[in-house]
Amino acid sequence: MTSEGIILRDAKQGAAPDVETFLARSVRGLEWLAAAEIETDLGGEIVEVGHREIVFRAPRDSKISQLGSIDDLFFVCGEIDAIDRTRASLSRLAEGVRKLPLARFLAKVEKFRPVRRSSGFEVVGSFLGRRNYNRKEIETSAGEAIAGIVSLPFFDHDLIDPGAVDVSFRIHIRDTQAIVGLRVTSRSLHRRDYRTASIPGALHPPVAFAMAMLGGAQPGHLITDPCCGTGTLLIEAKRLIPDTMAIGSDFSEVSLQAARNNGINAGCALWLARADLGRLPYRDGSADCVLANLPWGQAVQPEGIVRNDIGLAISEILRVLARDGNAVLLMPPADDMLDKRCRTLWPIPIRVAGRWTTIYVVAGNKYANRRPACLETRYGPSLQRMWDRFGDIAVVGAPADGAA
Repeated sequence: MTSEGIILRDAKQGAAPDVETFLARSVRGLEWLAAAEIETDLGGEIVEVGHREIVFRAPRDSKISQLGSIDDLFFVCGEIDAIDRTRASLSRLAEGVRKLPLARFLAKVEKFRPVRRSSGFEVVGSFLGRRNYNRKEIETSAGEAIAGIVSLPFFDHDLIDPGAVDVSFRIHIRDTQAIVGLRVTSRSLHRRDYRTASIPGALHPPVAFAMAMLGGAQPGHLITDPCCGTGTLLIEAKRLIPDTMAIGSDFSEVSLQAARNNGINAGCALWLARADLGRLPYRDGSADCVLANLPWGQAVQPEGIVRNDIGLAISEILRVLARDGNAVLLMPPADDMLDKRCRTLWPIPIRVAGRWTTIYVVAGNKYANRRPACLETRYGPSLQRMWDRFGDIAVVGAPADGAA
């Protein structure tokens, strides 16, 4: 420990050749699921899972930028201890940042992708718990210190357009420790190139990808979204399992046109039709998996037959669901609405857009003893293992009534 009480740990120490330490940021409540994707698709070693973050070790490989369930991805440049709630921590943070090998990590990013050094860099700060300083002060203290190391101009990210800079540092403070990250990609992974058309209530893509993981669909299956909106759930499901048929419907022709455009941009073949959520044009038991972000009157109002009774939509979803299939529904905690109609296999509380809601994995009441179908996919062993290890992080702090 230095005289200032700062402990610096280089994330590279102890790592095998060609293996890096990464920090992934996720939606609150999906940390464990993101860890399962990382373990399965990258063979990554999960080091730590916390509030909206996963620290892991994995080879530096282009596949890492294809992770679908995470919001953002950073190289871990190091950690700085003794960052408490007092304002003196700002100077300790700056001193610690100056001792990290940030130029070396910037060179690693340049091996991964081109970097426009002339565009400069930004710093995004965040913290847990009460502090006697704010996010802006974290960003300024760290940014001025970083500028002296990497010889790039520092820009306040609140004052520039998204994507204006190619280099983004992340400072996240939890307890008495700051973790310093450098974004691997040029922009956040949750931003999808195909999303050129959007409407209010459009689903966050990593949440859609997570729902597709939980759906348990296999190659050759038919996946249905009966209120598809802009097509995000169907596109993310096709991204996860390309060899599936994706069929969607919606009451709004505007939404369907947005879904068509996004599907074309994503290179996905989507079958789309206008239909009422309360009277779906699908045969009984025809869908191997149903994915739905139901209109609950918050961002999107229910229309048509279900306007006054959204429970009719759930009945229709169960009608078209295959006998051994699962439906994955995003909706506020449902009291007894689901219990009356189906068997809840897995309720997963998450926080999106500043509100708590729940992902429900459900099956028909006749199949109450079945396990969730996702546990039979290639992600299954890791999903179960990561839920057992880290699932409590998902439920701590989640209110039973779904309030913000």
